[in-house]
Amino acid sequence: MKNFLSHDNNNSALIIGILVITSLILCSDLISPFMPSSIVMLAIGLFIAAFALFAVLVWREQPRDERETQIVLAADRLGFLAGAIFLSIAVVVQTIRHEHPTLLIVALMVMILAKLLGKYIVK
Repeated sequence: MKNFLSHDNNNSALIIGILVITSLILCSDLISPFMPSSIVMLAIGLFIAAFALFAVLVWREQPRDERETQIVLAADRLGFLAGAIFLSIAVVVQTIRHEHPTLLIVALMVMILAKLLGKYIVK
């Protein structure tokens, strides 16, 4: 397991990422009418475990040279922007529908605050 989560193993990030996405799809409303609640709870547990592995992998990521550092920084920037854009669009859509997107707003605020705090702490 330690070798699987090492920073040298690029395939582990892909496998764990796919596992996180698959478990999110299983937890979504798209297929939940077809699944009993016990399977949904299992999918939620799978998501939590897969996301924990993914977070450990991202946290332990250590580039070996300048090129890898640039790749990691670009991937981080792209991931943040994709998440922020998606959450912003979701907030606008739910507000237009007169729904209360409280969790989406909180998630977007947490992302922005983490980005700002990260810049402040690193400097």
